[in-house]
Amino acid sequence: MDFPWYGYLVIVGVMAWAAIVIVATVTKNRSRNGDAAAAAVGHNNVVNQAVLSKLESIESRLGAIEKTLTDIP
Repeated sequence: MDFPWYGYLVIVGVMAWAAIVIVATVTKNRSRNGDAAAAAVGHNNVVNQAVLSKLESIESRLGAIEKTLTDIP
């Protein structure tokens, strides 16, 4: 079977269209994943700060208890 010259143009055009769609989809997914990762990092920072402040308050209370126990003769 021999294709006419314009048949090859159609085949090349379809392959080019498929490549463009694949590149656009991959690029869109990467940017969406990057945005989600940035949001997760921001949320983790907030959670880490809350945990740190809670640990500092526990440490200060334990310090007060330790001082009380060492002051008892």
